[in-house]
Order: sequence, then C-alpha cells, then structure tokens
Amino acid sequence: MYEWLIFLLLGILVGFTGGYAGIGGAPFLVAGLVLALNFDQHLAQGTVLAIMLGPMSLPGVLVMWDRVRLMFVEIGIGVICYAIISNLGAKMAYSIQGETLSFAFGILLILLGFRYLFRKKGIGEVELDPNHITVGEHGIIPFNKFTVVVISAVVGFVGGLFGIGAGVLMVPLLISLCDLHKDDARSLSLAILLPPVSIGAVLEYGSNDGIRWGAALVMFILYFI
Repeated sequence: MYEWLIFLLLGILVGFTGGYAGIGGAPFLVAGLVLALNFDQHLAQGTVLAIMLGPMSLPGVLVMWDRVRLMFVEIGIGVICYAIISNLGAKMAYSIQGETLSFAFGILLILLGFRYLFRKKGIGEVELDPNHITVGEHGIIPFNKFTVVVISAVVGFVGGLFGIGAGVLMVPLLISLCDLHKDDARSLSLAILLPPVSIGAVLEYGSNDGIRWGAALVMFILYFI
C-alpha cells in the first residue's frame, strides 16, 4: 500500500511540476523511485521510460502548436533518431553495475543544475518570428536537419542510458549550441516526445525485466492529468 501511495504522489507532484516548469520530469521520477522506494537504478529507469511511451507531452504540444507546425520534418527526424539510438543507450546501461549507474545519474543531474544556474543570458532570446523557425546569430553550430540528427541521437543515447526524456537535454543543447529560440526548442522537444519515442530503450529494459508496468501506468495517468 505504501509503495502505491508513493507512485500516486510521484505522478501528481512531478506532473504538476513538469507542467508548471515546462519540463518532462523524468529525472525526478527516476530519483524518486530510487530514493523513496529503493528501486534498483535499472528498474527505476526502465519504469520511467515505459511511462514515456504514452503521450505525456500532448498538452504542451497543443499549447505550442503554432510553433510545432513549422517543424514537422525536424520532428520526424528527431523521433526516428531518438527511438533507434535510445536502444543503444539502454544496452550500455545494462553493461554498467547499478551503483555505478546511480552515481553517474547523480553527476548528470548536478551538471544539468549548474548549466541552468550559470547559463549565458541572451542566447535563445532572439525575437520570435511567427511564421518561421527562429534562430539567432550567436549559435556555435547552425540549426539544420543534420544538426537535429546529431542532437537527437546524442539525447536518445543519454535518454536510454539514464531513463530520461528529451527536454532536459535537448532544449539547452538547441538553445546554447544553435541559438534556437527557446519556444522553438521547447516545441521541438515536446513534439519529439509525443510518439512512443522511448520504444527502443523500453524493448531492452523490458527484456531484462527492468520495468514495473503497473506502476508506470498509474504514474502516467496521474502525470498526464
């Protein structure tokens, strides 16, 4: 009973926080399962990736549809690359011991936290063009289809390795490297997560009994609501 209560609370709290802050919340779900319920790191990650099979980002996509409609090609590229390469990340996860994976996951969260605290001002803040994908002049690399392939592949690999979605990594990469407008970066990330993009990683975690399907369903429903 205690375990299911934690599932309920995690779904509600992380869903509310994700909607408020515009993030997927997968890192919080993984951490919550490990810290509150003593889940093995692999089991926590696999369960959260199973949650991501559902259309978690649908409300965000609907809200930002005016930007999403400008990037259908880039979205399709991102979905395919993420789904395929996430399987490689999941295979890598099972080559690493649980305690080592937990430590690496913690380091990733710390690095992401520092990035958000000390990010450069002005990047991704160019004036939004209502009719075109909006890219500033301060990007380190250009924003194009090849860039989307590379970034989606990198994010897919890390997603499969650590059981997280695209937003927490893809959005800052698109903004800091390409100077893509923050609304376009968020829209692209949300739209890529709309299909069951984690399927590649889920197949690997599922084959290793690394998913609690009932818990994933409960948390998905509450997160979505």
